[in-house]
Amino acid sequence: MHQAPIRVGISASLRVGRLVAIAAMIAAAAVTLISTATASSQEAAAGTISVTERTLVLSYRDGNDIVRELQVRRTLTGTFSGSEVSLVHNVTHPDGTADLTVVSSCNCTVEGRTGTVTFSERASVDLDGIITVKRKIIDATGGLEGLRGTLYVSDLLAKPAQDYTGRYDLD
Repeated sequence: MHQAPIRVGISASLRVGRLVAIAAMIAAAAVTLISTATASSQEAAAGTISVTERTLVLSYRDGNDIVRELQVRRTLTGTFSGSEVSLVHNVTHPDGTADLTVVSSCNCTVEGRTGTVTFSERASVDLDGIITVKRKIIDATGGLEGLRGTLYVSDLLAKPAQDYTGRYDLD
């Protein structure tokens, strides 16, 4: 009978210890959530992207698709301003639609700060000639180090400049 009170004391002590540990983890998670929410206020971005030069590097057939590898130079205006070089993998399907995978490097200025921004892009062109693009920032250097965000384009491919919108965060 002498051991029963010791077990209860150890069991109660372990329960209190677990509750304290759980409370500490919840408090830490709440602090992290609050600090992340306040630190990542995103700004709106808007402007234009216009192609200044296209160079066909390689063209070939893959089944019924026509694949083109291109080097494209563009100018950005607006929130992101500067010039960029893009490597474009363009797959045009027999029905006339196309899918593009792109990596772009922009010597850009954002909020008066200058640096190099690298975008990873996925795009499609529909039968009406509308290009839809999602441009995600995957790296930024120089004065733009830490820049995060995504830009979107949904515009006529034939226009001299397509409009972009998006959100970004620059620490």
